[in-house]
Amino acid sequence: MENSITNRQMFFIIFLILTTYTTIDLPKVMAQTAGRSSWIPIIIASIIFGVSAVIITKLNNMFLGKVFFEYSQKVVGKFFAYVIASYFILYFIFTGVYLKLKLVNLLTSNFLPKTPKFVCLLFGIALFAYVANKGITNIARLFEIYGVSFLIVTVGICVLMLVQGTKYNILPFFHTSEIKGYAKTMKDLITAYGGVEVLLIIPFTAKNKKAPKIAFFTLLFIGFLYVLIVESTISILGINNTILLNDSFIEAIKITEAPVIERLDIFYLTFGLASLFSGMIIVYAAVVEFACRIFSKVKRYIIVIAISLIFFILCVFALKIKDMEKVYKSFAIYLILISNFLIPITIIILAKVKKRA
Repeated sequence: MENSITNRQMFFIIFLILTTYTTIDLPKVMAQTAGRSSWIPIIIASIIFGVSAVIITKLNNMFLGKVFFEYSQKVVGKFFAYVIASYFILYFIFTGVYLKLKLVNLLTSNFLPKTPKFVCLLFGIALFAYVANKGITNIARLFEIYGVSFLIVTVGICVLMLVQGTKYNILPFFHTSEIKGYAKTMKDLITAYGGVEVLLIIPFTAKNKKAPKIAFFTLLFIGFLYVLIVESTISILGINNTILLNDSFIEAIKITEAPVIERLDIFYLTFGLASLFSGMIIVYAAVVEFACRIFSKVKRYIIVIAISLIFFILCVFALKIKDMEKVYKSFAIYLILISNFLIPITIIILAKVKKRA
């Protein structure tokens, strides 16, 4: 099965997986720690993770036509390649369970309040399994459609919010008293930038030579989008209300008026679901791709079915955890740093050393 992508498709893959749920809860997180100066740590974080994206894409370009599991065997040996691949499977499953619960909560609270959560889990996992089974190339084509619509709607709504918001709420853009919160802010931002590592399941070709540059500017673009979302939310709600309200971006949209559209929040959530679907699909696909490489003798559809059952069981169990979000974020920051920096940097250094030797 062909698994190549274009640089444009890579942009939308990175864009959709990073903005999966971040657009909804980021304003609250940023207002709590950095206040009106939130734009500074957001841009710094986008540059830092932009470097991670450059490392991962350069690594893929060093071994054209191969995915991470295949070329890592040449660099660190078969045993360590299997260990690292197993780690990525567990990491993506952990992330997938969290995103699936977020999706279920969003569906039940806004669209299907009387539907049991396990029913949403069952149908959602079946959908993600079907799409993931089609391979990265087909997923990338789907993401181009999702990405364009989600981007246009999000930016359009943010512009409306800024026009109707109060400038006093977002001024001044910088205050020295807020600097002390930057350390905690950077820590909270790690989960907002996790996801670039999915590129490790995609083999690059000669047409991806400019991928490192495009990946870096994609992260910068996402950073500016995050700034736009945070600033527009605060301009509508103010700092205090942004901190107090859960899903503050959605709450700000409810207040915003738009011509023709009566419920702007429902309109946004319709497209926002596409982003959540995309995030789940690519995470599911990452688990499938790594598992198919490890268990190369097992048929792909059997692996997809097995992973679906694992996801369903873990999600049902996770529903009973009182504060799953807190549990996820307590571990995720370390897992993301390992996946985005430690492993790719180690592999690229060893690959260059072996190449020179």
